[in-house]
Amino acid sequence: MTKALVKVLYIACAVVIALLTLIVLTQVISRFFDYSMPGTEELSRLLVVWMTFLGMSVAVYERGHLAVNFFVKRASDKVRPYLYLMVNMLLGLFFLVLTVYGFVFSYQSLDFTSSTLQLPMTVFYLAIPVSSLLSLYFLILNAWKPQEESEAV
Repeated sequence: MTKALVKVLYIACAVVIALLTLIVLTQVISRFFDYSMPGTEELSRLLVVWMTFLGMSVAVYERGHLAVNFFVKRASDKVRPYLYLMVNMLLGLFFLVLTVYGFVFSYQSLDFTSSTLQLPMTVFYLAIPVSSLLSLYFLILNAWKPQEESEAV
């Protein structure tokens, strides 16, 4: 199940990047002809938000966060397991808080809409709790794997 979920995340990020490229290219070309397409800036902002947060979940799955690995790898072999435990506990707490408050914030923003596309702002804000929940899942999953097995390249 995890491999399928990660594959879906990779595909979603690739689709978002492709859509973002297409939208921004269309926007640039249309401005060349003195026509500004309404909603493209807002849609591209929405896609960047979702791409960033979904990419965060993939990075947690791969243990690819530089801030975590950079300092922990520099520690001695005796201290390293305790540092990994502490870092994972802090990240878990962070993602748990982000998930809970992200869902609360998303729910509270149901009545607000974006200016151009008139989308509920929840569509923007749901990226935070969804990706945090996925990151928490991957963090718990990686806790039982040997460190070398799930390291990012």
